[in-house]
Amino acid sequence: MHKMEPNHIAPWVAWPVLKRSCDSALQGAFEERNWPVVISLAKQRYKSTKDPYYLAIEVAGRSQCDNPSDQTAGRDAVLKLVADSSIIVKDVDALGLYEFSCYGAKLSYSETIGVLRSRLVKTQPKDWSSSSQCLMACIYNSDWLHAQEITASMEKNFPTEKRCRIQNIFTTHMYSQTPACPAGSRELLAKLAKLRGDKEFESRGLSKTSDDGSAPLSLTASEAWLWIELQSGPQTPLTEKIEAFEKHALRLLGNGLNNTFVEILLALEKLKAWGSVSQICGQVVDKAIDVSQREASLVEKKQAEILQHRRTQKTSSEKKQGEGGTGPAQSPAGTSGQNLSNYKDSLAANDSEGQAKHEAYKAVRGQRSDQDNAYLMLAMDPLIWNSLVNSASEKENYSQYVDSLALIPSVPSTLTPYRTLKQLRKSLDKLMKALARSGEAKDIDQSRYDRVHLRILFLRDAQSAPEPEATSSTRVEHLLEYILKYHWSVACFEDVRKFVEALNHEELQMFVQKLGREALKEGENKDGDKYKGLTLVAILLQIRFLVATSTRDSTVCKYCRSELDDSDCISCFMSIAKVALENYNAGMRDDNFRYNILPKTNGDPLSDLAMVGSISLLKLARVGRSPGYTACSPLHLADIQYTLQAIIWLDSYLTAWPKNNPLRMLLLKLYLLIGCVSRAKSLWAQFDIKNAILDSLGPLFSDRISTIAPGLFGPGASIRHSPLRPFIDYYSKALRSTIPKQTVEAFKSGNWHTIPSMYDFGEGLKKSCTLVMAVVEERRGLRFRAGHTLTSIADDPLVCNLNLNHELKDMTDYSYLPNFGSKDSMPTEVLVGQGPLLSSTRAHLSLLTERLVDLLDYAQPKDFKPSKQGHVLSLDREYVIETTEALRLQIQSLLAKREGLTGPEVHYYSIASMIAKLVSDFFQLCVSHTPTSESGASIDSSIKEVLAVLREQTTDLLTVPTNYHSELRAFHGFINMHAMGTLRESIFLIKLTVGYLTSALDKMNASDKALANNNKTTRVVGQLKSMSAAATASAAEIKSRIKTMKQLVEGGGWIDRLRDWAFTNHAQHDPQKEDRELIAEALNMAVDDAAFERWAGTVVDSWQELMNGWSAVKIE
Repeated sequence: MHKMEPNHIAPWVAWPVLKRSCDSALQGAFEERNWPVVISLAKQRYKSTKDPYYLAIEVAGRSQCDNPSDQTAGRDAVLKLVADSSIIVKDVDALGLYEFSCYGAKLSYSETIGVLRSRLVKTQPKDWSSSSQCLMACIYNSDWLHAQEITASMEKNFPTEKRCRIQNIFTTHMYSQTPACPAGSRELLAKLAKLRGDKEFESRGLSKTSDDGSAPLSLTASEAWLWIELQSGPQTPLTEKIEAFEKHALRLLGNGLNNTFVEILLALEKLKAWGSVSQICGQVVDKAIDVSQREASLVEKKQAEILQHRRTQKTSSEKKQGEGGTGPAQSPAGTSGQNLSNYKDSLAANDSEGQAKHEAYKAVRGQRSDQDNAYLMLAMDPLIWNSLVNSASEKENYSQYVDSLALIPSVPSTLTPYRTLKQLRKSLDKLMKALARSGEAKDIDQSRYDRVHLRILFLRDAQSAPEPEATSSTRVEHLLEYILKYHWSVACFEDVRKFVEALNHEELQMFVQKLGREALKEGENKDGDKYKGLTLVAILLQIRFLVATSTRDSTVCKYCRSELDDSDCISCFMSIAKVALENYNAGMRDDNFRYNILPKTNGDPLSDLAMVGSISLLKLARVGRSPGYTACSPLHLADIQYTLQAIIWLDSYLTAWPKNNPLRMLLLKLYLLIGCVSRAKSLWAQFDIKNAILDSLGPLFSDRISTIAPGLFGPGASIRHSPLRPFIDYYSKALRSTIPKQTVEAFKSGNWHTIPSMYDFGEGLKKSCTLVMAVVEERRGLRFRAGHTLTSIADDPLVCNLNLNHELKDMTDYSYLPNFGSKDSMPTEVLVGQGPLLSSTRAHLSLLTERLVDLLDYAQPKDFKPSKQGHVLSLDREYVIETTEALRLQIQSLLAKREGLTGPEVHYYSIASMIAKLVSDFFQLCVSHTPTSESGASIDSSIKEVLAVLREQTTDLLTVPTNYHSELRAFHGFINMHAMGTLRESIFLIKLTVGYLTSALDKMNASDKALANNNKTTRVVGQLKSMSAAATASAAEIKSRIKTMKQLVEGGGWIDRLRDWAFTNHAQHDPQKEDRELIAEALNMAVDDAAFERWAGTVVDSWQELMNGWSAVKIE
């Protein structure tokens, strides 16, 4: 459960239905939303009946009117009711109307409506219907405080309802876990829930004191989960937790609660109670062995009985046929016919035995008890095997582990760590043999079992290695055996990754050589398996890539011993790229392999070769190696030739074989890097990502998209054209409807175990960086098209309550991208990203800056004409100073963590911080005060700081790196779209500030003619004009670049230009010249002229669409 401050997002409120007792006129007006009539009729009915229900109808009607004073009627009425405890709303329907009338008001549910609901229940404790409705309303709004109060009342007043006791225990536990629970009450409530739970569950058979294991258990899986939750809390002593779990784990399993047993096992592992883990898992394994051996004997006996019965029937049948004189016809072929007859008899006998065994299995399994079945199912679960290995591998708990093993009959009492792991393997082998004999082994995933064996082997050798050479050879041989056995699995590389990282230099050399020979053998042999050969090469290259990036605390490569270049082994990456291309071409040239063999397989070695080879090219290109946050683009210092070659290679294969999601995602990210947004968008659309997956995968396409391609947010400036609208719709529906409704349904049905996970899921969405990204990107994108903000961030229910106390999380699932590197190397998502990944720092900076934009963009309604203009100006001044000063301090504190930002973002947020200071100084020194030379100097200094950063940001955009030869300079513009979009945001912010401050001066001058004629005031106006002029100059640079790039991309010669960029080496002194030429030649073979021209056409079309979108942007 989350302990940090919640981001409160109020759920949607259902539209109320009036009571049937209301007359048809009032009901009709309410349904038609004719609010003036509703208000009038409700007043009349209240006057005649004095029924408070009609007061609630009147308040609800007023809250829906357009008049601002009426819109707050619900809020005002509820606050008044809460403040006066003597007035109690006793009608649950009236309370529903008050809740409806408060919808949209920024009120805490638990401090307002929740209080009223709790009072209603306490006032009418015997009203089951009202109590239940109030309880469900509190749960719907995550008000666990009053949900607990209501369940406590219901348990007291409905003692015969068993569910009320469990509900009270659960709500008490839930409230103690939420951030709303005061720190001082949390421990007390947790203890109360535990004590009540112990009493309740003792009556269900989970006694703390009795040793009677035969006592019947009477509880559901959800109730068993609640018992585990209560036992796991900090209020329970550690020894008591472990004893309770040990005592009841197998009993719960025996009662068919398999998932509960697994939850206990995970809880024990979390407690590091390895002795208990090994004890209960060992008992499961031993019990499964006993059951399997017993059933195997029964199967063999039953099979013999079935075969004997059939033989008896056959003998009887043959005897009858002989007595009838109808024997089988003799074969004219003599001995040959006899042999054929014997062969057929042999097949029939085998079929008969197989059928008899199948019938025997079926008969024996039909008699199996639920308890035996539970033991067998769990013993075949890799979770049990890995738990045993985990407990054995914990050195600091080894003595505890050995003590527990002594309780298992099949394990010797005196064991060393080495012998323990060896004994564990024997025990698992015995289990497998028993399962095979009983016919159960066919349901086991053999690869997972073999992987557990590999784990045991590596752990055992790490414990004791008296003969290093023999140990190394053993580890290599077993690892090689696993790969040869499971090379066809798409997860093969991931399965062996950790084991490869554990090998030393000598083992790696031996392993790579042996795996290479196996791959070569398949490739060179005429009768070899082409698929296996290419798959082994792909796995080998992935392993070499892994090793080439496992360079922590080293200056040389772990495999080839070459010197590292900035933690990368250039020699290995070059070798990987060349070998990948060679084998890729061999596979692509084999039509039989591509069209007859590959479609029938699970894996795709050609795709794997293309991905590992392309990422190696990106490593050679030094993508993402630009110096810190000062870079405008990850390709700022990259080798563009290698980068384009990687894109061409990936696109070529995806076009030929469009079924690989990791390859498509990798290509999508690369297209975004080079500004081919429409091509990236078409690839993104093929994933068909919707709803919940948007939170985890959406940023892979949408992060920073407004600054790269604002054209996606058109035509017009409507949310209907926003690519981020599906995100907003999903978050709104999930957080304001789906999750609250599912929580209520789960509570009603007693599915307690699902509620905390739903609560955590909802809290995770509320604090997701993706949520903030979607809101901010949409605002920016629409602002690019409209030239101003459309709605205030303070009115957005998804983010309006977020502040710096909320630690936001990057929920993106980067596993969709291929990642062959070690855990210490630069991951693929960083390598091909537009900049640093989503972070709490960047999300908060974006929200703070949007709040600043809202402040500067605010304009009072034209019909607002206050009687005391001076007083209003004074209030405005105080508000602006307080707000901008707070924003400045917050932005400055976050900018200290600038490593999570791109260079353009650092400039933009720095300008935002300086503008907040400028506005604060301006209002403190100029508004309502006669300007002085000192105040003028301060304003002048602030403006100079803003303009200095603006100049630097503009210069960074226009500067072309020295590694870009003259023919490549056009490419620089396309990779710098994010920098250009962020500069446009800076320009917009500066222009907005000038307009805001000028307007403030105009208001001040209108109220005080003396200030209007002051020379210092005139000087301030001049300073603001210079600030606006500088922003205009930067805007002119952007407009010029857009015009130039649009003209360039609409011209001809692009196919030849792109071919030159991708395949011609313009470097004067290139140490990689020979290798570079080999790669270019091999890639030319992989991508023929037609394919290249198609690709070049796609790139140019995408660039044209990009620049057309930019042409429609309002730069200033």
